Amino acid sequence: MVDQQKRQEAGKEQLSKHRREQGSQTAKSSAHSRQLDYSTHISDIRDAITVKYNQVFLLANSVGDIRPKDHGYGMYFRDMCYLDQMELRLQGQPGVPLLADASAGNQAVYELTNPRLQLPDGRILSKERLSVRRVVALKEDVTQTVEINNLDQVAVTLDVELRFGSHFTDIFTIRGSKLGKRGTLHAPETHRGRVVLRYDGADNHTRTTTLRFSPTPDALDEQRALYSISLKPNEMAKIVVSYELEDEDQQGNEEGAGKHTDKTGAGKHASFSEELAQTPTIETNNALFNRALARSLNDLQMLATANLSDLYLAAGIPWYVALFGRDSLITAFETLAYHPALARSTLLLLAQYQGARHNAFQDEEPGKILHELRVGERANLREVPMIPYYGTVDATPWFLILVAEYVRWTGDLALFHQLRENVNRALKWMDANEAEADNIAGYLTYGSRSEKGLLNQGWKDSDNGIVNADGSICQPPIALVEAQGYAYYARRALARLLDASGAHAHAAQLEQQATDLKQRFNDDFWLGGDTGYALCLQRGRRASSAVASNPGQTLFTGIVPQDRTQAVAERLMKEDMFCGWGVRTLSAKERAYNPLDYQTGSVWPHDNALIALGMRRQGYIQQMDAIFTGVFQAATHFPEFRLPEVFDGFSMDKYPRPVHYPVACSPQAWAAGALPLLLQTALGLEPDALSHTLHIHRPHLCDWLTSVTVRGLQIGDSTVDLQYRKEQGVTLVAVLAHHGSVNISVQY
Repeated sequence: MVDQQKRQEAGKEQLSKHRREQGSQTAKSSAHSRQLDYSTHISDIRDAITVKYNQVFLLANSVGDIRPKDHGYGMYFRDMCYLDQMELRLQGQPGVPLLADASAGNQAVYELTNPRLQLPDGRILSKERLSVRRVVALKEDVTQTVEINNLDQVAVTLDVELRFGSHFTDIFTIRGSKLGKRGTLHAPETHRGRVVLRYDGADNHTRTTTLRFSPTPDALDEQRALYSISLKPNEMAKIVVSYELEDEDQQGNEEGAGKHTDKTGAGKHASFSEELAQTPTIETNNALFNRALARSLNDLQMLATANLSDLYLAAGIPWYVALFGRDSLITAFETLAYHPALARSTLLLLAQYQGARHNAFQDEEPGKILHELRVGERANLREVPMIPYYGTVDATPWFLILVAEYVRWTGDLALFHQLRENVNRALKWMDANEAEADNIAGYLTYGSRSEKGLLNQGWKDSDNGIVNADGSICQPPIALVEAQGYAYYARRALARLLDASGAHAHAAQLEQQATDLKQRFNDDFWLGGDTGYALCLQRGRRASSAVASNPGQTLFTGIVPQDRTQAVAERLMKEDMFCGWGVRTLSAKERAYNPLDYQTGSVWPHDNALIALGMRRQGYIQQMDAIFTGVFQAATHFPEFRLPEVFDGFSMDKYPRPVHYPVACSPQAWAAGALPLLLQTALGLEPDALSHTLHIHRPHLCDWLTSVTVRGLQIGDSTVDLQYRKEQGVTLVAVLAHHGSVNISVQY
């Protein structure tokens, strides 16, 4: 008891000293309420250690700290940063990092040691005398565990601090948007081993972060917990901090609120995550590729998210932990060979949010598929239109594509019939959009009607993502080249489904619409010469002749006639477009080219995967090989073999590894889907479950991937085991086993 009293007295003295050092800053924090009066801007998150579980995710540095000066780092929940300070200090000093590992996805493990420290008794503790293991685990409970082991030969007593704090900042403000309306940020409340951080939002939501410390700290105030720890040689001390994050709607609306532990669909999330863990077994001769593919599939599981009854893959960490239409659909398309059930759940969820009315603020129109749904303070206040927002020209055709492709893999016509009305409404939206007087007649076109909407509404949706050859930004209304390919592919694929369902007249109508679209597309978009297809048609039907990656995505859709596919393929692989790691978003010869920018010269893995799919379907196998090889090689240079959302477009000849884009999402859903789709493409898998047939079309293994075995590949109600081997430059396929009625057809 005497020792405990001494520790508490010493702790109080340390806190008093800390308050004196902090001066006016501490005085401000003890006020009854505080107002946040700044907006933050992110410059770099390349080195962040990232973990996620359901709706909670965390970015910390290499020692596990979240420092207030590191904007963007933090613990997040429901579009809000719930903790922007989480620091561990030994005698006031951070630990020295030895290891940081977040490969588990929902848990970060750090091994630290001590720098040279002056102890409270005046003695100097030499460096590397303490082993500090720090584990941050995100599960149903969010915890931080610190274990300190004395490796010295003599006893040691030292002060251990755990610092904390939160401004409860909305994700849009953190990303750099102008600060919106704010509520009241309260001073932290402390009681024994507990601290409550509280923010009463301007949206009538009360958000709290409750910290519980075990054992009870020797001293605790509004900014830190202090322990005075005495350790004999080889003795260990353990501190556990638990975090409870809660979003409570004061108006009693549970649909717009939640607690991490219960109200946000924790049980459904667990089932969803387990379902995503069930994939065909894939073995290859390349250990590095095995790691990269496993990382991609694990990242998809990590991105699994449940918000009440909604189950979806978050688009990316940290900026896009939300439901996105285009991202969800493309990711599900990329992974149909691995997770067909993901496509089903994605379609059913997006159908629930399908546009029902004309709403300019949200760019909503009947039949349109959403772009983005947010649940944070600024969304609740209608300061942003993501409630949901429908500003996307291509999510709707991608919805239709995924319906058809899902049935191609599963033969599940029942889902098609269940979604028949949604499909019809989506088709009507495409018809209406193409006929809209303010649009580019005959083509899917975008132009925001919302004062807070996106300027660009294709997958390249940054403000400067769509440009002219003179470097100027294209002006809406804009009809993107790839969006017309999506529309063509969607109509043709659905025509086959309708025909199989007996709706022959409707099928014939869609086939005719597709034929007409292909004809006018090739009349209006083809520029020839070094450009090939126009990037887009814009205001006044002016074509942009800027050379970009967009036409590459038309190859898999079939809208490009055979006599022009070679020109498209070869143009993409020229040195100004193909940098070695992949196809750039914009040619290095263009005036607007910037390899450091988001979409004007960078490389996007998902873009390359879709381009490679088109290359193989059109017979350009070596070009597909080069893209697959480049993207895989890039993956081996990123931490954890994880492909980020985007990386800079510098040439492989200039740098021996890809250059990071400093604020890229990592992991990101459709980037995680890139390697799975590239492998599927190389294997030549083209299913037709309605005909009980798996077509293997032009299989081709790269020189670094000479053996692939796939077990448990599902086509309809059948499964097959396949073995691919590359011998003397030729890829051969053997059927090891098949269960069910599937027939296998191989075309070399």
